Amino acid sequence: MQRSGDAWVLPAGGVPVMGAMRTRERAARSARDGVRMLPLAGAPVLQMPEHVRRAVAEAMNQPDPRDSRGLPELRAAISTELERHHGLQVDPERRVLVTHGAMHGLSLVLRTVLAPGDEVIVPTPTFFFDEFLREAGAKPVYVPSHEREGWALDVSRLEAAITPNTRAVLLCNPNNPTGNLPDAATIEAVVELAAWHGLLVISDDSWQHFTFDGRRYQPVEAFADRWPHLVTVMSLSKYYALATWRVGYVVAPPSIVDALERRLQWEAVCCGAVPQYAAVAALTGPRDWLDDALSTYQGKRDLICEGIAGIGLTPPVRPGAGAFLLLDCSRLAATPDAIDQALLQNGIAAVRGADMHAPSTHVRLTFGSSHETLTTLVHSLGRLVE
Repeated sequence: MQRSGDAWVLPAGGVPVMGAMRTRERAARSARDGVRMLPLAGAPVLQMPEHVRRAVAEAMNQPDPRDSRGLPELRAAISTELERHHGLQVDPERRVLVTHGAMHGLSLVLRTVLAPGDEVIVPTPTFFFDEFLREAGAKPVYVPSHEREGWALDVSRLEAAITPNTRAVLLCNPNNPTGNLPDAATIEAVVELAAWHGLLVISDDSWQHFTFDGRRYQPVEAFADRWPHLVTVMSLSKYYALATWRVGYVVAPPSIVDALERRLQWEAVCCGAVPQYAAVAALTGPRDWLDDALSTYQGKRDLICEGIAGIGLTPPVRPGAGAFLLLDCSRLAATPDAIDQALLQNGIAAVRGADMHAPSTHVRLTFGSSHETLTTLVHSLGRLVE
């Protein structure tokens, strides 16, 4: 039977718009209504330095290698980086797969290692994992953290949620949206819990470079000698300012990487070579352009946290990492919709707490913008409080 127009479009199967994209849509409507929206950002947006531009220009004249695991040069650079920063020994040939960003990596991993009916322990608040799990046929089991406890991960609560159907624990380290940075003892306890119950640990570590107050990010991979069933998903969009290129990678046991590669072959054959060459240059070249931007983030965090405390809102838990915080906005309006509208009318686009399994009275704010923008943000919030 022939079709025409929208009749060719199949139903989306109930797939929702991701929370961050809904925020963008609401902000776009406010801008069309004449509201001047603040240019709030998370990761730095930087001009590519000459050595990255040169690598990209050269790559455009190279044949496409079509390596489904990713360019050998990039996988080698990733392995070197993991050893330099964290002392990890990761075989780039057998244990690394390059992806179209961390979200693509998460999607591949969860659809590969999970089966319908599997339960996955997910500490909350957390990033937008819901649809990845739904497409894998898995059931998320949400285990909340609490603001009064600094949004800290409670391993005893994770253990209490385990059932015979539990297959994995899914972490966000550092946590997005709370900025909680689990210490080594906490990560070790999660791995020991997984080993005791025979579970996978899957960790999204996209913001690992953004840590404050002299604290260090602790990768789950550091405990692979005790329990090897660990999967780490990384992004090169954040610290390496490659968001427009969409490059990430997965570190996993060889059997999982083999399965991920086969799935990626059917979905996309391989990741684009030009973005990968840009990533090689960023990983192996000078870092001053990156470190200069990163060095400003702790000051930005302090500016917004102290500013919020000074205007009469409940002081947020000061993030130990990341470029975001959860803000209690219950003083601004009576309902989540009213809170959202009040913020938007003052040029503030924020992700609703409920979209990230946080309290509905809260929103996620990013603080990666300029000091001028953050100062304006605080002043706008102050007017709302008044």
